[in-house]
Amino acid sequence: LQEPWPTQSSGINAEYGGKCQPGYFAEDAGSASCSACSPGTFSANNGTTECTGCAAGQYSDTNATVTCSACGTGSYSEGNATICNLCRPGSASAKKGSATCSICSAGSSTEGTRGAVSCTTCTMGTHASVEGSATCSICHSGSFSNATGTVNCSLCDAGSTSESNATSCSLCVPGSYADTAGSPTCAPCGKGTYSGKAGCTKCDRCSAGSYQDLTGQTNCSLCAKGSYQAQEGSTSCTDCPNNRTFTTYRAGSDKMQDCQGPMLSAAEEKQTVNYTDTATVEFTASTSLTASTGDWLLRNQETPVSEYYVIKQGRSLKVSKGMKGILEPIMANMFCYKEPEGHGKYFVGYQNTDIAGNACIEGPCRNEDSNPAGPHCLIKSGGKSVSSSCGIPQCIWDVECSNLADNGAGYRGSANSVTVDGTSYSCQSWDSDRPHVNFYHPSDYNTAMYGIGLHNYCRNPGPRSTQKPWCYTSSMWIRSAECSIPSCTNQNYFKN
Repeated sequence: LQEPWPTQSSGINAEYGGKCQPGYFAEDAGSASCSACSPGTFSANNGTTECTGCAAGQYSDTNATVTCSACGTGSYSEGNATICNLCRPGSASAKKGSATCSICSAGSSTEGTRGAVSCTTCTMGTHASVEGSATCSICHSGSFSNATGTVNCSLCDAGSTSESNATSCSLCVPGSYADTAGSPTCAPCGKGTYSGKAGCTKCDRCSAGSYQDLTGQTNCSLCAKGSYQAQEGSTSCTDCPNNRTFTTYRAGSDKMQDCQGPMLSAAEEKQTVNYTDTATVEFTASTSLTASTGDWLLRNQETPVSEYYVIKQGRSLKVSKGMKGILEPIMANMFCYKEPEGHGKYFVGYQNTDIAGNACIEGPCRNEDSNPAGPHCLIKSGGKSVSSSCGIPQCIWDVECSNLADNGAGYRGSANSVTVDGTSYSCQSWDSDRPHVNFYHPSDYNTAMYGIGLHNYCRNPGPRSTQKPWCYTSSMWIRSAECSIPSCTNQNYFKN
């Protein structure tokens, strides 16, 4: 077996006075040979009786070493070292002969490498919160670092957020919010709420008169005409009690009282029934009919066009037992207006507030001057009397369809042609006698009652003899014909 550290007889050299030369040693005087210093030790002088261990920061990796070598940068050694150790990740050595490696300070790292000569400052968007970090960690979502050497990332303020590894935060976009600092994401506003600007820390509730049925929205929608909402933060609006005959005169209504429409009460001895729409009734007892809102018609079921009674708002009518009648609210020019008639020139409803609910100061809403804005009234504003629209809607009945109850006498639409045996003919103007002699020229009465005017639209100025709107034709061979106009049945009364 080979000895671990071979004896070198040549270690005795005359040049050194017969003593062991450097790198060798002999423990006993008079030894015939010298032993080589083992790795990790050295002997710098002759005649040495023992080798000296390499100091920390140095090493010796061979036998018979005269001097130890200094460890290189990025490494270190303790005493008696045969090799130098690389600095561990998170530490570094910038000079040779280091006995230890320096721990990286917080805010820096060695980027995961061994044998680092120096620590690297963490880049923006990263951080190292403790000393000796092997790597810098990225800032998590909801935090940021806008400087190098960051120890701890800063939290984004409420109302903002960030992605990971961010150098700055971004405000939450409209329609979203972040209610706490350090939020990893901005949450969408829930139904019934909204945020109209960037950087919101909370979403606002929809105000009364509006709603929102989607998430992540920047505004709320006003309740449409014919509906209302009294509560904040709502996801829908409530329809007026009978949204065929009742409506609101503006969008965004916030109370049921804004719903306007006809109501008639039929009071018998034992019960009272309220009507809001047309109904065919057989009275089984003596009944008092009272028009609570709007004017009503009571038509004889057998002769509805020629025999009828008008019940004005606030008035009553006694009806005998056994009568069969048709109760019909007067809608046109009472709760809506017929657009072709001078933008509501003949509107006679009882509405006495403008579209915003301000009280009219000189009577109810009217449009005798045919203002394109429709029925209006004077209100007080800024100490002055100003004209303000009442928001009265246009009618669908008697404009887009013809009412069967009066044989189309109230029709005010713009149909102006007829079809006979598959051929279409335009209507003759009512103020003309060509090609046919006309018995219904425009007059104050004919215009007010039947809509006869300087036009050729279909009308029915003779409802007792004709059951639909008609006109004289432009054909010399065909005097008159009924117009093809759909009948009003279940359509809404209002054009909202």
